[in-house]
Amino acid sequence: MPDRQFAVVALAGGSLETDFRDAGYSAVNKAYLPLGGELMIERVLRAFRTASSIGRVRVVTQPEAFAAAFGARAAELCDEVIAPGNGLIDSMLAGFTGLASDEHVLVSATDVPLLTPQAVDAFAGRVRAVGDCDIGYGFVSRAAHDAKYPQVRHTWVRLREGTFCGGGISMLRAGAAAQAADLLRRVAALRKSPLRLAMLFSPATWARMVLGGLRISELERRADELSGLRCRGVLCDEPELAVNVDRLDDLRMVEDILRGREHAGIAS
Repeated sequence: MPDRQFAVVALAGGSLETDFRDAGYSAVNKAYLPLGGELMIERVLRAFRTASSIGRVRVVTQPEAFAAAFGARAAELCDEVIAPGNGLIDSMLAGFTGLASDEHVLVSATDVPLLTPQAVDAFAGRVRAVGDCDIGYGFVSRAAHDAKYPQVRHTWVRLREGTFCGGGISMLRAGAAAQAADLLRRVAALRKSPLRLAMLFSPATWARMVLGGLRISELERRADELSGLRCRGVLCDEPELAVNVDRLDDLRMVEDILRGREHAGIAS
């Protein structure tokens, strides 16, 4: 894979989940929640903007919400704001519009508020090391994650090589996005349940995952068969890639982490 800068498609569409609304928040969605004196989306976009591996940054979000939040500063955070589609995968496809088919793009959630430029660059380096592929799924080992953030909950998957969780950033080749869309919709619908996701691959995959005997290479091979593309896992042990905010409890936990950093004099 050429050692060139990556484009980013950062996803911030959708609506605000019920538990945040019940707690009194009125943001358009969780990306716009305040966190440590900034909005969560701003923290994520700033990490991309200052990472040396990143060129163009696109944000898929409600344009009026982004303009209201940042005004004249919007151009400092991204190059383009693109209206979301109907659901996660359609929003992702909207973000790929107009990109060259051979361009390798980092697709990111915007609920990973501890993301750093160093973590972004580390992931980009791991993508390059994996070599040419159409889809590179980012994941983090439990050992690395628990060493830094043992208090953060995750859905863990036990494989032959270890225990892992998915990260908030993956890589897609722009020209492959539409081809993989139907499969990605099914994966997205099951992403919070690894065992149900394994059943999508095959009953044998499910059985081997239950027993902890499934290898990463087996998952890659089955993903290739299902998608008709070259799919690879991208292990990057930067835990900031995986600390995401799904619920109000997660937001409170990240607030505690940021307060701890502030007290210790560590930049957030």
